[in-house]
Amino acid sequence: MSGGLRHLAAVMIWPSFRSIIRVKGEEVSGKSSLTRWVRSADILAGAFLIILVYLLANTSKDFAAAGQNSLTHLDVMFFVVYSVMALTGIAINGGYASGKRFSRLEDISAVLKNSAVSFVLLVTTAFILEDFILSDNIFSRPAILLFAFSFTFALIDIRLVAHAIQGHQFVTGGYRKKMVIIGAGAEGEKVYRHLQGKNWLGIKCLGFVDQRRVVSPVGEAPVLGRVEDLPRLTAEQGVEEVIIALPPEEHDLMTKIVNNGIRRNVKVRLIPDALTYPYSKVDIKEYDGLALIDVKTPSLNALHRGIKRMMDVGIALVLLVFDMPMFAIITLIIKLTSPGPVIFRQTRIGRDGKSFEMMKFRSMVADADKQRQTLERRNEAHGPIFKIRDDPRITPFGRFIRRTSLDELPQIFNVIKGEMSMVGPRPPLPEEVGRYKAHHLRRLAVRPGVTGLWQVSGRDRRDFEEMATLDLYYIENWSGWMDLKIILKTIPVVLSRRGAY
Repeated sequence: MSGGLRHLAAVMIWPSFRSIIRVKGEEVSGKSSLTRWVRSADILAGAFLIILVYLLANTSKDFAAAGQNSLTHLDVMFFVVYSVMALTGIAINGGYASGKRFSRLEDISAVLKNSAVSFVLLVTTAFILEDFILSDNIFSRPAILLFAFSFTFALIDIRLVAHAIQGHQFVTGGYRKKMVIIGAGAEGEKVYRHLQGKNWLGIKCLGFVDQRRVVSPVGEAPVLGRVEDLPRLTAEQGVEEVIIALPPEEHDLMTKIVNNGIRRNVKVRLIPDALTYPYSKVDIKEYDGLALIDVKTPSLNALHRGIKRMMDVGIALVLLVFDMPMFAIITLIIKLTSPGPVIFRQTRIGRDGKSFEMMKFRSMVADADKQRQTLERRNEAHGPIFKIRDDPRITPFGRFIRRTSLDELPQIFNVIKGEMSMVGPRPPLPEEVGRYKAHHLRRLAVRPGVTGLWQVSGRDRRDFEEMATLDLYYIENWSGWMDLKIILKTIPVVLSRRGAY
């Protein structure tokens, strides 16, 4: 599709969205409507091309000359599965996210990558079926190639049209992202003047937030309040992005803004001079020559959480079946060697700050919690955690199951109940969370894990800040493959008894 045709399509399609994104004369977000349109267009394009290729293959002389004058149900199934795989890959990578802004380069790259991966996987499967299971040449190669290329280019053109609609929307005063600048000093003023009047960027600067200044450096953009007012501004004025333009020495303040912003689904960006925040995954964003550090949100979106949950339940059920004899043996030994319950239940803090009862085989004396206060001065851990190498509360058999991590087997039930995950951050105690700093709270964005990066990276050699950094890295870079690698690495760590006491 030529550039002129795409622009014409954008102008023709855009009026149908205007009624959707205006309510009672007030402008509201139109990005969700545009994303829904793209998703629907992708599905319709796939359905239309399946029918079109099917008709061509059954009527075209070219297909008949090639000996492929009709399609089987396997060909049609190939087209359907290919479409579903490609669109699922795009969805997993945020291609249909409600907050998405369309970028020609990024979107075309995503389409090509997911289409290529889907094509290679399915063609390989088709060849295996033909060579080892079915008779030769069951699949129509010309039809497969025609559909794959047609569908890929259709997806690309849909995104180019969406980008043109988005640009038309910005220029004509439609939806623009509401943004505030943190810092009303020289850097903040520089950022504001650079963005002012450039509607094609799709940004509307509401004003400044500053801890000390109450007078704006520019008359048309007021100082809206202090950093503590960001939650209110987000709720009342719909702030979607903040740009931090503060001096590097205000590190603590920047950390607070970054974490609070991400937890409230507000995009946080920093001018390069302010990059002293060490824990977040970052990227570069450019606004017409103004380079900004883009603090990315965690990669665990709703779809990833669903995939992770299915992996958790599957692995937990398999472990439960194989570990039943071990459960019985440990239960019997605890009963015979130490008075008190077999299962130790302790309140821990899980995802989004919700408390739950974490289960372990009891490895300490029955009144261990009551004795902890008298042992606080012997705490060997740094930060808001408690750990003693030679803890006098541990029973002889308890020391064995702790060093072999067998005491954690009952946490399989926590995983099945949805309170924990097989892999994740260490589950904290309520009193530990009460001593968290702002950036530590991001560890509560996911379910705590039976194991994690902290487990396979030296359990007794890591202080709390190092553990927190590992947890944040895990949250921001999650993948199913990473979970499997951590689980596999946990096995030799447990067998060697490194770091357990």
